[in-house]
Amino acid sequence: MIMERVPINPMDAAWLYVEKEQAPAHFGPLIFMSCPEGDEGFVQRLVAEWRKSLTFAPPFNYRLAKGLIPRWEITPNDQLDMEYHLRHSALPAPGGEAELGIMVSRLHSHKLDRKKPLWQCYVIEGIGGGRFAIYLKLHHAQMDGMAASMLMAKCFSTDPDARNMPAPWTIGLKSSPEKLAAAKLKKQTAASQVSAWARLSNIRRALSTLGKEAYLNANSSLFAPYQGPKSVLNGRISPHRRYATQRFELAQLKRIADKAGVKINDVFLAVTGAALRRYLSEQNVLPKKSLVGQIPVSIRPAGDDAIGNALSFVYATLGTDLDDPLARLKAVSQSTESAKSLQSTLTVDAIEAYTSIVLAPYITETILGLGGYLRPASNLVISNVMGPRQRMYFNGARIEHIYGPSVLFHGQALNITMSSYADEINIGYTACRDSLPSMQRIAVYSGEAMNELEEALGL
Repeated sequence: MIMERVPINPMDAAWLYVEKEQAPAHFGPLIFMSCPEGDEGFVQRLVAEWRKSLTFAPPFNYRLAKGLIPRWEITPNDQLDMEYHLRHSALPAPGGEAELGIMVSRLHSHKLDRKKPLWQCYVIEGIGGGRFAIYLKLHHAQMDGMAASMLMAKCFSTDPDARNMPAPWTIGLKSSPEKLAAAKLKKQTAASQVSAWARLSNIRRALSTLGKEAYLNANSSLFAPYQGPKSVLNGRISPHRRYATQRFELAQLKRIADKAGVKINDVFLAVTGAALRRYLSEQNVLPKKSLVGQIPVSIRPAGDDAIGNALSFVYATLGTDLDDPLARLKAVSQSTESAKSLQSTLTVDAIEAYTSIVLAPYITETILGLGGYLRPASNLVISNVMGPRQRMYFNGARIEHIYGPSVLFHGQALNITMSSYADEINIGYTACRDSLPSMQRIAVYSGEAMNELEEALGL
């Protein structure tokens, strides 16, 4: 039987090429939920209902087609194996967040089967206090963090009384040829307002500025690939993962950001820098030069929930060479502002071209399996994903927290992802277990660094 096939754009296809046996290219989300009060059978009914949900929307019915050119083929509903895609698990008693972290670490270590659509959903009960978790394992070739966040917003409701809500795979993301064509036409129409020559000139100017400032000006706050020092974060990795979490009130970060005159993301980066400085110092492996983070930036238009990735990347110091928390925060803020200013003159399509050029050496290195042998393009990826701004529910179950287990590659043993949700900030730490012993301390140190920063600002 010949199945309908869907093309994959080059940036999405790159995630398939860079994926290795020891470096899978899947990510979360990991969602903590509370059962409706007094409903002890909620999880069992949820799993039973979801097992009967046998209608699949893109990309949940997309399977990698055979052939030299990467393409998706649409799998008929009756050919998806729900025993593979939907798993029901329970933590050993007494369950808790620590035990959940251990289970998710194990589940996150295994690649998705390319012979099947690239997703799995784990419903995990036994956390205690009437709570359970959903870990939705997705492939980065099909969506980025913002697309996953928009999927969650479509699946859940702000109404605690809403019922008969469908499973995530029956909803999916936009993907029909008509919608993709309309999006492409809209993009081309917007791009036509700026001449091709002007776009090329802006890209060339941005690349020239990046090269001159980042590589030739020792005092510049602008950073670029391959400026971070070699560190224990940047060797070869094993397939074994460790996952840890930290949580802050959004109001706490806002207070610090307002008092210091910086962005919330700058506070997050500076706190991360402080935690990494302490962790590496304890092992006597702190580099003299500051670690440099690769920071994904969404270029997805508002309301765009199409399949695929819409990302640019900037590079910023984490201030791990600075002991003073305020000096670190200032250095981080100056670095991120310089990076944003560089791309501010570029249109979305120009940013895509600029990003492809800047990332080309790193992507080539990763595809060739050279990561961990050469100087790192960055010391770690550190993301900020904006989640739902209101408290959400699913069939009466309350969404408590949303985290994001993420992707590692050879040469990058740690990924930190901040997910905002309602009035809180949820931070997930994904690490190679064999490269970073007792990695959970980074999460603990992040909490203490946040308090230290508040004290330094007199809050």
